[in-house]
Amino acid sequence: MSTDCKKGETPVTQTEPEGPSRGDLVSVESTGLRRIPDRIPWVVLLVIIVELGERFTYFGLSGPFQNYIKNPYDPGAELPGALGRGQAVATALGNFFKFWAYGSTVLGAVVADQFVGKFKAILIACGIYVVGLTILVTTATPSAIKGGSAFGGLVAAMVIIGAGTGGIKANVTPFCAEQYQKAHAYVKTLKSGEQVIVDPELTVERMFLWFYWAVNIGALSPLITVNVEAHVGFWLAYLIPLIVIVIVTALFLCSNKLFRKTQPQGSPIVDAARTVHIAIAERSFQKAKPSALRENGKIDRYPFANKSDYTDYSVEKVRTGITACKLFLLFPFYFICWTQIWNNVISQAGQMALHGTPNDLLQNLDPIALIIFIPLLDFVVYPLLRRYNINFRPELKVTAGFFLASLSMVYACVLQHYIYKSPPNSIHVWIQAPIYILVGFSEAFVVITGLEIAYTKAPESLRSLVSALFWLTIGIAAAICIALAPVSQDPYLVWMYGALAISLANDGCTILLITMARDSIVILGAGIIGLNVALELSKRGYGRHVTVIAKDLPGDIHVDYTSPWAGANFSGISGNDPNALRWDKAGYLSLMELIDRGAEEAKYLAKTESTEYWDEQPNPDKIASVTEYLRDVRVVPREELPRGVTFGLRFTTITLNAPAHCQHLMSLLSKPSYGAVEFVRSEIFSIEEALLSSNTKIVFNCIGNKAKTLSGVQDAKCYPTRGQIVLVKAPAVKQNMMRHGKDYETYIIPRPKSDSTVILGGYLQKGDSDGQIREHETHSILQRTENLLPVLTNGETRILKVAVGFRPSREGGARVEREEIRPGRTVVHNYGAGGTGYQAGMGMAQDAVNLVKETLGTLGERSRL
Repeated sequence: MSTDCKKGETPVTQTEPEGPSRGDLVSVESTGLRRIPDRIPWVVLLVIIVELGERFTYFGLSGPFQNYIKNPYDPGAELPGALGRGQAVATALGNFFKFWAYGSTVLGAVVADQFVGKFKAILIACGIYVVGLTILVTTATPSAIKGGSAFGGLVAAMVIIGAGTGGIKANVTPFCAEQYQKAHAYVKTLKSGEQVIVDPELTVERMFLWFYWAVNIGALSPLITVNVEAHVGFWLAYLIPLIVIVIVTALFLCSNKLFRKTQPQGSPIVDAARTVHIAIAERSFQKAKPSALRENGKIDRYPFANKSDYTDYSVEKVRTGITACKLFLLFPFYFICWTQIWNNVISQAGQMALHGTPNDLLQNLDPIALIIFIPLLDFVVYPLLRRYNINFRPELKVTAGFFLASLSMVYACVLQHYIYKSPPNSIHVWIQAPIYILVGFSEAFVVITGLEIAYTKAPESLRSLVSALFWLTIGIAAAICIALAPVSQDPYLVWMYGALAISLANDGCTILLITMARDSIVILGAGIIGLNVALELSKRGYGRHVTVIAKDLPGDIHVDYTSPWAGANFSGISGNDPNALRWDKAGYLSLMELIDRGAEEAKYLAKTESTEYWDEQPNPDKIASVTEYLRDVRVVPREELPRGVTFGLRFTTITLNAPAHCQHLMSLLSKPSYGAVEFVRSEIFSIEEALLSSNTKIVFNCIGNKAKTLSGVQDAKCYPTRGQIVLVKAPAVKQNMMRHGKDYETYIIPRPKSDSTVILGGYLQKGDSDGQIREHETHSILQRTENLLPVLTNGETRILKVAVGFRPSREGGARVEREEIRPGRTVVHNYGAGGTGYQAGMGMAQDAVNLVKETLGTLGERSRL
């Protein structure tokens, strides 16, 4: 496949993800290099221009609304007007327009994702816009106002224009981002000779920064329309946006062939709703997966669950999309404050000394502030934070935005107090400026971050829907503002602004406290090693302090995410050094104890009869160690050994359903009873970047293969060990069998609770990072396993899948070691287990956590399981 790289670029990844099975990763030694965003494709600029035009139209027509509705028609008055309905009605109608415009984004998402695609949905919405604006212009003429048709025309126009706004807003941001094709980072040599990593995540961040910058260029349109409203009339003020949206529609239509378009994917939104319904009925997404429904005998309760496209992976995608929306729950409180600058603060200006300045002119300070602030963030602030490895992650950006908006409401509250105390129209209107500027700065952190979350965290098929849910928070805020209409007038405005300031500051503190609580302990990596560390911390009562950060989470399928590919059993595959023997023993006893007491963590574990053979005599110390604790252990008589085998053991082993076990552990750890461990999908490029805040005390480095390249670690002893496996359905296989050769491994491992699936393997290819499936190896695996267990040839065995994975190995064995990177900041390295992660992982986790016992004791009150 194409790597999308040009001359001088080295790909970090070889292939794009394709459905649930993703491409091959190529290890790059220099991923500790400086990260930079890629160049934005020029076609993205066309989409940005379209959005600029739409925002020019939206703000240009909504800017005059407050005066149009509130003030009576009097051509000689200082304040222009038309309907004379008063401030409360003007504020309520303005909020209704916002509610409908942003609430209708859900309809826009449904139309795009389910029926016509994003491009056509945007085009249709533009046409609806034109119809609504035509009605508004024709009913805003002096004759129409005097004739009494202006109010009806306004309401009709609001409904129609709002539908057009929703159709565009739901789709234009994901459509813009989809024009950028590169999904993976790559190394590039700059003209200066410096090698850097071109990071797609930073590119998307930059795209949304400049997207929103263009939005605010368009939002300056009230500079034109409010002056036209004051000096000519409302009809011309609304005609200008109409002309702009017609031009934008024509430009978008003419650019049709230049855009990358994703086709509607059946009924993803309806399917997502059905999936959520099943998850609610079963009380978790994990229990809603078809594998869990079959296991619990509930699959026939839900007709939708029996469809072929309802899979564990599809359920996980919906769960990911829902998770992406969690932070949006607090956004309506922010947008209640944001809405004030478009209605009540405009009315506040009308009570001040204008000196020829239109009272609705100062609202343009909000987009002006953003136009200045966004380039400052992109070129100065964010690069500086990255240079010093300061992770200004989404939650912290949103918190900063909430505090800035709260300050703006504090300022509005104090100013309103002095307006009441002072003679009428005595305070200069430009004293209002900090309100708009603070809100503008806050938008750069809240709104842009929300757009990034909606795109990057949502499954591709649900991006429009998740974007729509983000915009819907503005609609919800507008609906709440409608309810606040009775207090959105004199003499209650001081109390209203003060209450909003307190509410938003409280929400910001809530996000900050939750973030800080979760930042005490960070685990890098969500493979079996990282999950075992999280489980051990939960058992000791520290789960509520834990955040797990990983590029791949349980449920994902990726060649470099090793854990789902594992045969996952206890075997003689490990080394002979004392640490390996000790970890094996602790792992075996811990896993067996879970099974014996029927622990929830043992759901996908099973005791299984096992036979293991060695072509060469194994180390005596190893055999002496394992025979001390293995259950039902006995040496295979020499006469029963297959040809070429020198030694054999039979014992009761433990087998695990690797992918199901990992997903189950994540589900358990996310529960309050386990501390509600937080899982964050993110790629970390340095140990410093893992220090999420000043409150972070411990980082457990369970990063696996990436330990070789992670900045701050760069362990040269690490290497990948390639393995190829064949997943089969083999109902007759009830036992575990292994044969350890000099340069190969042959194994047959039944997966518990998996509808008779069995892992056949395999290979231990040191330093081999080729992710391609090799047909000759598949044939070799099948031949060797059939010779080892002839029942595989009974005609029932059916191949389900062939896969490749890279075991995270290390010269000298796994590393479990504490490192003080600076005072009060500890890293515990826990990686390099190779093929022994499932059998040694719990022992390694116990050692890793024991290394920081004293530090853990400073984290405060614990809640034990």
